[in-house]
Amino acid sequence: MAHHAYFVTGDIEEGIAKALVFAETKLGLHALANPDIVTIRHGLLSVEDARKLRSLANLSPTQNTQKVLIISAARLFHEAQNALLKLFEEPPEGTFLILILPAEGILLPTLRSRLVELPAQDITLPKVKSSASVSHAQRVKSIAKILDRAKSDTDEEKQTARLSAIVFVEDLTKDTYLAWCEEKDPKKREALQLLLEELHAFLPILHERSAPLKLIFEHLLLVM
Repeated sequence: MAHHAYFVTGDIEEGIAKALVFAETKLGLHALANPDIVTIRHGLLSVEDARKLRSLANLSPTQNTQKVLIISAARLFHEAQNALLKLFEEPPEGTFLILILPAEGILLPTLRSRLVELPAQDITLPKVKSSASVSHAQRVKSIAKILDRAKSDTDEEKQTARLSAIVFVEDLTKDTYLAWCEEKDPKKREALQLLLEELHAFLPILHERSAPLKLIFEHLLLVM
């Protein structure tokens, strides 16, 4: 039986890719565009971020009986790690947690004791196909559809809009990261890096039920 809380160290994006492969091969969850696999990127994970993660973990899966939270962080406040102890020791039933970190040493012993290192599987990470060929006009059209759905009076439609927004921004983050890896021009790399920072800042906010989708996407349209 699978453990419920894992950690991966090293490059953040590679760690997320490994977590997605684990979710698909070991837990049987489709990794692409699955609202029950949630990826949250943090630069510095704060106590407030830890509280939001606890609330997110308590949400029921939408399509399956299981869900996976993939949480990346370059740094974690000690107070935030202490706030996560109970969640990582006893998450809601069917919830799996995977923490992506630059190094194991940043973990407090108390939190580390609740985590198992993600198994070193003999798997080849699938090559991530970029959708960078998607035109700006197509992205604008997708955003318009999301915002139109968010105007609905039904909670179900609003929830669908929020999940669609998360998938959109995660895909855009992936494409931007791939473009940054391949770009040779220093100025273009800097511009892509700034966009990545914007996207990383918005992803945690999008997981909140009260996320201001219109304001977020208006800003993204300006920086894309």
